[in-house]
Amino acid sequence: MKWPAASLLASLLVLPALGSAQTSPEEQARRLLEDGRGYWAKGQYKQALDNFNTIISGFAESESVDDALLEIGRYALEVEGNAARARESFDTVAKRYPQSDSAPGAYYYLGWLALTQSEKAEDIDDALAQFTRVQRLYPRSDWVPQALHASGLAERRAGRYAEAVDAQRRVALEYPASPAAASAQFEIGHCLTLLGEPRLAMEEFQKVRNGFPESPWAAQALERTTELYRLYEGGRPVFKLDNSFAIGSGEALKEVRAILMTPTRSLWIASDKVKAALSYDAEGRPSASLPGQDQSSLSLTPGNDIVVATRAAVRVGLRDIKSFAIPGDKPGASEPLEKITAALVRPGGEVLVADEKRKRVHRFAGEPLAYQGAFPDGKEREVRRLVSDSEGAIVMLDEAAKVVQVFDARGRAIRTLGPRGPGYELRRPVDVAVDHSRNLYVADEEVGVLLLSPDGRLLTMIGGEELRKPKALTLEPGGALLVYADKAQRILRYR
Repeated sequence: MKWPAASLLASLLVLPALGSAQTSPEEQARRLLEDGRGYWAKGQYKQALDNFNTIISGFAESESVDDALLEIGRYALEVEGNAARARESFDTVAKRYPQSDSAPGAYYYLGWLALTQSEKAEDIDDALAQFTRVQRLYPRSDWVPQALHASGLAERRAGRYAEAVDAQRRVALEYPASPAAASAQFEIGHCLTLLGEPRLAMEEFQKVRNGFPESPWAAQALERTTELYRLYEGGRPVFKLDNSFAIGSGEALKEVRAILMTPTRSLWIASDKVKAALSYDAEGRPSASLPGQDQSSLSLTPGNDIVVATRAAVRVGLRDIKSFAIPGDKPGASEPLEKITAALVRPGGEVLVADEKRKRVHRFAGEPLAYQGAFPDGKEREVRRLVSDSEGAIVMLDEAAKVVQVFDARGRAIRTLGPRGPGYELRRPVDVAVDHSRNLYVADEEVGVLLLSPDGRLLTMIGGEELRKPKALTLEPGGALLVYADKAQRILRYR
C-alpha cells in the first residue's frame, strides 16, 4: 500500500519530535538526583536513598554519580548513624572524583567524622587537614565557609581558643550570608568565654541576636548572655531563690537520686520511690517515663540522648539497655558489673562506667562494646558522678576522697578540687555540674552548693534554711541552678 505524499511528509515530521521526547540517561540521572534531594528536604529519607542508589546502579557513567555518593554518605551518617559506611562513601568521592563539585563536600565530611568520632590529638589534626583541603583546593566552593567554621571547632577542641576565634571571625566577616555564619558568630562568644573575657563574649553573643534574629542560635545567645551576666556583671555570682518555681509532685519527689536538664529544657528526675526516671517538658508537664530499679545517675550522650545508670545496667536513649562485664580473676572468665553508680557516653560511642564494688571507672569501646581497661588509671575511686564539660573534659566526683577531678580524653589530669580550698571545705559532696565557663557546681549535703572556678577559687556558696541536705543538681540552658533538697522533698530553682 502506498502512502499519500502528504501523510508520508507528516510522519517524517513527527519522528524527530518523538525522538526528542526521549530523555537522555544523563538527564534521567539529574532528575533522580533533584527528586532525591527534594525527598530529603521533606524528611522522606528512604525515598531519597532509593533515588541515590538508582543513580549508582543504573547510571554509573553519568555526571550525577559523585553527587549521589555524597548524599548516600550523608544518609549513612545522619540517618543511620553508621560512621564507617559514611566514611567509605565520602572517601570514594574524594579519591575517584577529585575534580567534581562534590569533592569539597566529601573532604568536609571526612574531616567532620575525624573531629566528632574521636578525641585523639592526631584525629583533630586529620580533621584540620581535611578542612584545609577544602579551602585551598576548592576556594570558590560553597563548602568553604562550612570548612572554615569546622576548622574553628577543631581549634577549640585542641584548646587553641585564640586561633578558633580567628577562624570563626573570618566566617562571620567574609561569608555573612552562609549557613555557617550564625553558628560562627556564636562560637566567637563561646571561645571568648573560655579565654576569660566574659564582657567581650556578651558583646559577641549580642551580635548573634542582632544579625541572625531568626536563627536558633539567637535564643542560645540570649541564654549565654544571661548566664554570663549572672556570674560576672556584679563582680560576684548572684543566685536568688525563685519561689514561683514548682515542678513534679507526690511520690516522684521522694528518694530522688539525680536530676538532669536537657538543652531543650526537659527535666529528668530519677526517683527510687517510683522506680523510674520521669521527664517533664519545658512547660512542666509530665512527658516520658523510663522504669528501672536502683537508678543512680543521669547524663546525656553527645547527641543529647538520656543516659540512665542503674545498679546492673545502663540505658542509653529510650530503648537501648547495655550491661557490662570485665575480665575475672580466672583466665577467660568475666564478671558482670552489678554495682554501677554512674555512666558517661563519649564521642565515638566510648562508655565510661563507675563500679562501686571494685572502686574503679571502667572504659568500654568498639562495636560491640568491649572492655578497654580502667580510666584514667587503676587507682581506687568511689565515683558517684561522671560529667562531660563543654570542651570534652571528664569530671569525676569521688565521694570517699571528697574531691572533684577533671581529666582530658586521654586520662591526663587537668585539675583536682577539694577536699579543701581557699575559703571552703567539701564534707559530703554528692553531685556536680559544670557550666559553659567550666565553673563547677558541687552539691554538698552539709554545706549547700559551692560554685568553684576552674582554678579552684570559691566564687560563691548557695545555702539557707530551704536548701537542707541537697542531693542532686543540674543547670538550665540559661545558667539557672536547679537543686533537689532532700529534707523539703522539692526541687528549688536559683536564678
